[in-house]
Amino acid sequence: MTNHPVFAVVGHPNKGKSSVVAALTQNDQVKISAVSGTTRVSQRFALKLDNRTVFELVDTPGFQRANKCLAWLKEEEVTADQRPLRIQTFVETFTDSQQFVDEIELLTPIINGADIIYVVDGSLPYSPEYETEMEILRWTGNPRLALINPISGDDYVEQWQQALNQYFSLVRVFDPMHASFDQHLQLLRTFGQLDSRKTATFDQAISELEHYRQRKLEQAARIMVENLYRLLTWQQRSSLLENSVRDKLAAVLPDEINRFNNQLNNLERESQKQLEALFLYHQLESEIASLKVNQGELMDETQWSLWGLEKQQLILVSAGAGAALGLIADAGLGGTSLLTGAISGGVVGGLSGWLGLDWLKEKLPPWLQFNSEQQTLGPVKDPNFGFVILGRALSHAQAMLIRTHAHREKLTLHEHELNTMQALPLKMQVRLLKHFRQLSKEGPQGKAAVQLRNWVYQRLSQHL
Repeated sequence: MTNHPVFAVVGHPNKGKSSVVAALTQNDQVKISAVSGTTRVSQRFALKLDNRTVFELVDTPGFQRANKCLAWLKEEEVTADQRPLRIQTFVETFTDSQQFVDEIELLTPIINGADIIYVVDGSLPYSPEYETEMEILRWTGNPRLALINPISGDDYVEQWQQALNQYFSLVRVFDPMHASFDQHLQLLRTFGQLDSRKTATFDQAISELEHYRQRKLEQAARIMVENLYRLLTWQQRSSLLENSVRDKLAAVLPDEINRFNNQLNNLERESQKQLEALFLYHQLESEIASLKVNQGELMDETQWSLWGLEKQQLILVSAGAGAALGLIADAGLGGTSLLTGAISGGVVGGLSGWLGLDWLKEKLPPWLQFNSEQQTLGPVKDPNFGFVILGRALSHAQAMLIRTHAHREKLTLHEHELNTMQALPLKMQVRLLKHFRQLSKEGPQGKAAVQLRNWVYQRLSQHL
């Protein structure tokens, strides 16, 4: 006997039972398919918090021979109080038979004490054929909840509600593909109402889930700020550049910048995988446009708009940050010294040691930093880089927060979805720019890191 609530998720084939299980248990490993009959054997999935099971859902096959099953049950006339025993006799009679395989799979957890969640598709019209299934479930005598899943729309939800109310004590509409965190909590409250003996259990679970979600967001903010620091300060030592001579530099530099780009993307992907694991997405496929630093002009204005701040916005932000950041803008350049590329600035250092500073200044673009003691690529100095990194991280995290574990499509962030920093007030942009600079100097344990984590946490909280 378990000491946590157990629910058998039952219904007609291909009505979204597995999607409900995946969403409610936050498990993207539950098999989901549009092909009817994908679930052939009952499987148990639990929602766990800190290794403690909150509740368990049994994903069952759909009814296949409901009419014959009910006909067998009615072969002997029994009173209402004897119907649960008749269901148990049916299971015992056909357990080793191939005649009612699916019905045995779905009824077994119910006779063992599981409450019932009956799932129907609210986008299709109600049909009397479902009454046979519902009558069988009523015979069990177990607490019963009906969920209307609007798979392709809600055109027939009201029709279903009127019919289901005659068989189930509670009827709710729940879309496992798009339900928010609050909607999940509301459904858990409904679970508690289904059986008064379990109300306190689910009240406690809801409180724990809210606290658990808060801790997850705090951890996510920490991961994102640590990744921001790593990328803002990333340097790559280059033996090829050290060994190059003037006539070979043009051939060597692009390969080294490509290697630098690969390292940036690898670091960012590590952070993304940490976030995906944090939010329990173990099977998630994602496709996010890569970071790229070019030797010359990096991005056109369209990409500026999509990935960071508009050029004019960054001019204003940089001017607002002023001396606090030590930014130097040449008035004769109209701010363009900061705007050569959306993630350019400070990519190459240390070439002057063997090629000569004067020659280097003539050959390399003005946004490259110089360091006569080290032969390195990076760190990127363009002030827009921090906006790019943090904006991309927020887009990735927010996409997971509004996604449920019932989704099986690839998580794709299109260019317009990476634009998360444009609408920020100018004062906030200036403040963030200061935090980026301070973070680079102080590290992830400094005051700026704390302020950035708090800001990221607030942004993520808005997407619950």
